[in-house]
Amino acid sequence: MIPKLVGLIILLALLVIFAIQNPQPVAVKFLFWETNTSAVVSILASFIIGFLTGWLLCLFRSKKRAKVIR
Repeated sequence: MIPKLVGLIILLALLVIFAIQNPQPVAVKFLFWETNTSAVVSILASFIIGFLTGWLLCLFRSKKRAKVIR
């Protein structure tokens, strides 16, 4: 558990450093939606969405395996 936590902390620190160094505004387009926001917000939102997607997939996969084992 500790190595995963250390890896996550290092990843988050690198993400924050990268996001702070890229404060310029960017245009975000998705389907019919378009907005202008800072690169920091775009980077952090993408990371959070990706993290939650991965976490949910792992959660559903573990529940599916638990049902198969029974």
